[in-house]
Amino acid sequence: MILLIRHGEADHHIHELTGGWTDSALTEKGLSQFAQLAECLARDFAGHPVPRVVASDLQRARTGAQIIAEKLQAGPVQCFSFLREKNNGRAAGLSKKEARAFYHPPVTGRELDHINYDGGETRRSFYERTVTGFRKLVEQQKGDLIIVSHKGTIQNMLFSWLGLSIQEVADKKISFDIRPGSVTVLGVNKWGEHAVFDLNDTSYLYGRPQFQLFGFPFEE
Repeated sequence: MILLIRHGEADHHIHELTGGWTDSALTEKGLSQFAQLAECLARDFAGHPVPRVVASDLQRARTGAQIIAEKLQAGPVQCFSFLREKNNGRAAGLSKKEARAFYHPPVTGRELDHINYDGGETRRSFYERTVTGFRKLVEQQKGDLIIVSHKGTIQNMLFSWLGLSIQEVADKKISFDIRPGSVTVLGVNKWGEHAVFDLNDTSYLYGRPQFQLFGFPFEE
């Protein structure tokens, strides 16, 4: 089982800062979201082997992962730069207003090799960076895995899990809504297929006591 979790509400969400590689911290709301999430996951994993917890090395993801790891007694969180959001180059750490002064708009919005900000990544290079690291992580993993990361990064991992190239994603105009604090569950089902068992789930914020993760039809 692989859980893809987006970080909770962060400073850049409420202070009109750019996202990307801006190293924003979780807000009080974001910390509360992850405290609730950790409680929910602890009920799911009770009686089951402790999962491995990894995260983007940006603090909004790292902090959320640490909250979960401490609750699950999962040991130190391993952080990886390949799990970062798309690199926004010169715009990192700036307000959206400041960044607009040197933003390079794409022509159609479907371009894969366009750079929005000097020093940043293209959509293609972001996908390749994410997917290369994700595939290695999955290949090396024996048990359940929790990944705390970012919206675009999680979308890339989902595309890869479903066998979609970034060219297919662009051509077919495919996307997934990935909200702050949401949980997406991947795994191989009993028919040997790459499955998405749960997507963009924030129901724990509205009183759901657990996700019932071990009720999904995983491959034995």
